[in-house]
Amino acid sequence: MHETVSTVNSELQNYADRGIFQNFSVKEAANGNSAEFRFHWLAESAFHLSLNAEKGQLELKDVLPSVPFRSSMDKAFRIFLIERCDQSVPEHRRLDRDRFSFSCRNRRQKLSIIIDFSQGDSAGVAKTAINLLHEIFNNFLMEGPYQNYMVEVFNVPEE
Repeated sequence: MHETVSTVNSELQNYADRGIFQNFSVKEAANGNSAEFRFHWLAESAFHLSLNAEKGQLELKDVLPSVPFRSSMDKAFRIFLIERCDQSVPEHRRLDRDRFSFSCRNRRQKLSIIIDFSQGDSAGVAKTAINLLHEIFNNFLMEGPYQNYMVEVFNVPEE
């Protein structure tokens, strides 16, 4: 289990070392079976990734705040996540449904994504999480009808 935490940490640290992330930090649990990662990237607010090595889950916590459950945006995002697995998406941008399982959770109007993975795929799940964050911000939000959302929630300039 500790090896999984170490591998995910190493992959994320690599992004930080290359200057992609700012303020990268990690808090490992005392038992070494889980960790919380935090970094700044793409938005003013920090991203939080929660790793549970025992369950083989990496959660992108509260990626999209202020999204009411069953709202049109909530539904559109769930469809977007399914569509990212489709064969029509270029391979380098496609989510690999054979290696990972993706699910959404909306609690207190905060959308999170849970990625289930096998123990041997800890490096891959870290890369997939970062690629998915990139797709969310650059494809779902920027190309979708969410300009007002971006301005209000992430303080993106209106232009």
